[in-house]
Amino acid sequence: MQGTGPVLVVDDEEGMRATLAANLELEGYEVVEARDGAHALELVKQRRFALVLSDVRMPGLDGVATFREIKRLQPELTVVLMTGFAREQLIEQGIGEGVYAVIYKPFSMEHLMRIIARALSSRGVLVVDDLPAVAESIVAGLKAAGLRAEAVYDGHTAIQRARDAAVDVCVLDLRMPSLDGVRTHEQIRRLSRQITVIAMTGHATPEMIHAFTSQGGYACLHKPFEVRELMHTIARARSDPGTC
Repeated sequence: MQGTGPVLVVDDEEGMRATLAANLELEGYEVVEARDGAHALELVKQRRFALVLSDVRMPGLDGVATFREIKRLQPELTVVLMTGFAREQLIEQGIGEGVYAVIYKPFSMEHLMRIIARALSSRGVLVVDDLPAVAESIVAGLKAAGLRAEAVYDGHTAIQRARDAAVDVCVLDLRMPSLDGVRTHEQIRRLSRQITVIAMTGHATPEMIHAFTSQGGYACLHKPFEVRELMHTIARARSDPGTC
């Protein structure tokens, strides 16, 4: 679809695989099916894909093990996982290693199509902090896990990047000079409701945090936090029906 390349659907249940493929094709996507993880890896070795949609629980190679091998073969390939289990260690591992999003069964096809469209837009994570060392450290952690990310150091530049539609998630410090995170978020929301904004703070007042969340901010992380915690929040946001 739209020059994005084919979508690889991986599921050991033939009926589910066929249903997913049929719905994707109705939306205009080229679809290739794989019956299990090993078959998926054979196909990835043979051609390039725009996105992989894979079940987690499969015989042989599970979805996360398949994801790891796919990333070794095609590091830039976006992977979305499907699971019927709300909490499971495999999912935790996959998110921490750069899975784009996790969709939980049962799901609507409309929700799935929104996630896939968002994933194929290839937008990244924008990290905004007036302390360059902090912003760059977070970006380095995200990139090390395979996520696309960039850093800027003030609210005005963040708004410009949002205007350019270069990102789909913004990680925004609340306490910044000139234009603070609350006002930056307000202007980003005016530009696009498709950008999910996650706040971070080490010393913002409860009033600032309340103002951010009341404007539709997705979540607020308190510094210091582990990059893995941020990655889980990003993956959750990208999977949330309310944000895509």
